[in-house]
Amino acid sequence: MNILILNVGSSSIKYSIYSNELILKGKFEKLRKRKHFINSIKKLKEIIEKERINIDVIGHRIVHGGRFTQPRALDNGFIKILRKIEVLAPLHDIPEIDVVEACRIFNIKQYAVFDTEFHTTIPEKAQIYGLPYSYYKKGIKHYGFHGIAHRYVIEYLRKNKLMKNKLIICHIGNGVTISAVKNGKSVDTSMGFTPLEGVIMGSRSGSIDPSIIFFLSRKLSIPKIKEILNYKSGLLGISGKSNDIRDLISSKSNRAKLAIEVLCYQISKYISSYIPVLNGLDLLVFTGGIGENVPLIRRKILNYLKFIKFKALVVKVNEEEVIWKEIKKLIS
Repeated sequence: MNILILNVGSSSIKYSIYSNELILKGKFEKLRKRKHFINSIKKLKEIIEKERINIDVIGHRIVHGGRFTQPRALDNGFIKILRKIEVLAPLHDIPEIDVVEACRIFNIKQYAVFDTEFHTTIPEKAQIYGLPYSYYKKGIKHYGFHGIAHRYVIEYLRKNKLMKNKLIICHIGNGVTISAVKNGKSVDTSMGFTPLEGVIMGSRSGSIDPSIIFFLSRKLSIPKIKEILNYKSGLLGISGKSNDIRDLISSKSNRAKLAIEVLCYQISKYISSYIPVLNGLDLLVFTGGIGENVPLIRRKILNYLKFIKFKALVVKVNEEEVIWKEIKKLIS
């Protein structure tokens, strides 16, 4: 059985085709508009036909499924449900669902694997916000994200006999997640109800005082504020230049340097806050495009953490492989 795996980002599509092993992979980048994502799927279909590969099933990474966390089929009814909650993770869920709909041209079954599944082990005390309890019962809680990447890390560590009981995973890319993992299970994580919470990111603000929104709403509409927090903040907002870490590192601008310092400072604070949660720290794992490929960022973060002894490791994640294994398990 040939399974096409699609990992859709905010401006890219990674694709992999697996049979008993990987047989084809590639990537479409710099996708800015809805039509770019849709046209990429049309191009992908042409590539697959040219390679004479018959696709039986398609598997997708879906960042936020709300109360749905377990892998499941993407039928028309469920796609409508995802459309209703796509505002919870607009940078990812909107293009992901666009791609799911575009993949109807293949006329085969599609399945979803959710980023939130790994974090369902987080205890109630770490899930709940300081709101009236009724909101928690309605599903306003910490969900956590980048769970598929986290699962790859755990599998990798176990396979290579590197697994530790007190582990922090530091996933740094355009999105950033810091997670405390005890005995292989997530016990706390920086992203929350949506991927907007936590550390500053490429274009996302990360956690801010909620009253800032009230203050801004005196002159700006809620949609405009949402746009600012998701698309114009973070590294991009502070630097005023770019959300690409390579641009910021090469820049001589003080604001670019400040953006880098804020990122490393905030990450180190989250890591430090999880040490009492784990009652220590055995291993810190860096993943993600920045975490894996930018030594400067790792050095700056580790420099803040000299007060505690632990081992640090870089793991290059393969989310598509995890999704493939989940889809195989689901359809078997």
